[in-house]
Amino acid sequence: MHSDRFDAIVLGGGHSGLVSAGYLSGAGLSVLLLEAGPRLGGPVATVEFMPGYRTAIANSPGSLEPLIVRDLELEAHGLRMQPIDPTLVHPLADGSLFVGWRDKARSAAQMEAFAPGEAARYDAFFAYLQAFADKLGVSMFAPPPDLQTLVRNLTAIEDQEAFGRIFFGSVRDLMAQFDLAWQTQALIGPMAIVGGSVTPSSPGTPANLLARPLSLASLRAGDTNDPRRMPLRGSTGMPIGGMGAIIDSMAASARARGVVMKLDAPAHRILTRDGIVDGVVTRQGDVYRASLVMAAINPRVTVCDLLQDDAGWQPWRDRMRKRPMAGKAFKVVVALDGVPRWRNAPADADPRALMAAQFRIAPSLDYLEDAHADLLLGRIAEKPVVWGLCPSLSSPGLAPEGKHVLSLNVGTAPYHLRKGDWAAERDSLARRTLAACAEWMPNLPDLITDWRCMDPEDFEREFGLVEANMTHGDLAPWNNFWMRPLPGLHGYRTPTRGLYLSGNGTWPGNFISGLSGYNATQLALADLRAGQLAKAV
Repeated sequence: MHSDRFDAIVLGGGHSGLVSAGYLSGAGLSVLLLEAGPRLGGPVATVEFMPGYRTAIANSPGSLEPLIVRDLELEAHGLRMQPIDPTLVHPLADGSLFVGWRDKARSAAQMEAFAPGEAARYDAFFAYLQAFADKLGVSMFAPPPDLQTLVRNLTAIEDQEAFGRIFFGSVRDLMAQFDLAWQTQALIGPMAIVGGSVTPSSPGTPANLLARPLSLASLRAGDTNDPRRMPLRGSTGMPIGGMGAIIDSMAASARARGVVMKLDAPAHRILTRDGIVDGVVTRQGDVYRASLVMAAINPRVTVCDLLQDDAGWQPWRDRMRKRPMAGKAFKVVVALDGVPRWRNAPADADPRALMAAQFRIAPSLDYLEDAHADLLLGRIAEKPVVWGLCPSLSSPGLAPEGKHVLSLNVGTAPYHLRKGDWAAERDSLARRTLAACAEWMPNLPDLITDWRCMDPEDFEREFGLVEANMTHGDLAPWNNFWMRPLPGLHGYRTPTRGLYLSGNGTWPGNFISGLSGYNATQLALADLRAGQLAKAV
């Protein structure tokens, strides 16, 4: 048994927990961070999947907020970003290869080849989303708005029409309104469905394209190089050392500010007394006292598992258990003897530079529909949607000298299979994933020396991701703003004074932006300054 007192305890050592710990300690609080697993970072942590071959579950740092990078001084603690060019490779169903260059004119020329005027239509589509985000006047750097606040500025019928199209319509229909070519629709479609178990025809999918527009509307970019201004994913660049370098810098920043971190220390219950939080007990029986607890983990775990001793939480537990959670995470990590080459690559493009970019295997909108229809029906996709990266090209230390590691994420793997189980199906989906890539990288099969896959049950067991849901609940209009994680628990504060919810299960839940940790912590610090919480004596 061990007992200590701190000003604040943070549950969860993922990126949200590290952000929270960094801001709390930076405000002068003594902070303890408890992580259930053996490493910090969750899906952003560097993991050795095979001897000598390392990568993270997450491939893209595209949503990491520049404000957080500056405030936590992540660059001073080792974070370095490489401006990869091109940023994206996306094969198309006609056999062509779209390459997203940092030179906007070069990318626009490819769109003009789709159809005359296509580049302007593409720009108009995203300008429409930005204008709508500006009109909403909602800040992503604050607690989520309720419905009345969300629509308060939509007095013009044109704005109300946009609200209907974005929140109730489908991304397929919205793109058709702008007469976008099928190739352009294939490029945009994956971004609209990555955060949920939906297809391009599902209502509300355009709302998933609002993340960057809302960020820009919330906090204006100070210079033209702000990565949020770039239209293509991956524009932030790639962290040197892989995605785990983000976690390493966050952890170094937190330690420099005095945060005490304990790994393999899963919380068993949150202590409360007379409606006030009093600390945390770990499964090992250690007791840590604090008047501020930041739960940067899945809200279902916090509410249903850690607050069982508090009868006042029973109504919330009943509601939280019914919140849809089924995820779709699947990963294949491949050891390579060389660098894959893209079929039909531009003659003037460096093959290694092309392979260093993020890539997607989703050659048409119908391909997306079919793969996600399989997901909704509880079966593995015949042709999986793949989000890939060869991180060892920008960070050679992730693989043995002269070798490479390929990181493939599949977003169409149902946690609940209608027939069979994952023990029987996992290798089948892994091989289909490799085949989907090999269709566009003809030399890939000859380069593979080993591979490992992780199915949804592995994600839950090894990373603590409830039902393999990477965002702790789908990102969709019905599950966002005042609905995330539940109405009444949406503003980070909870009925227990001093207990706050954070992490991707809270607003805005945007992958690795860090905003959930930032917002919840700013609110807690405001409560502390107002005298509603007490510091340790």
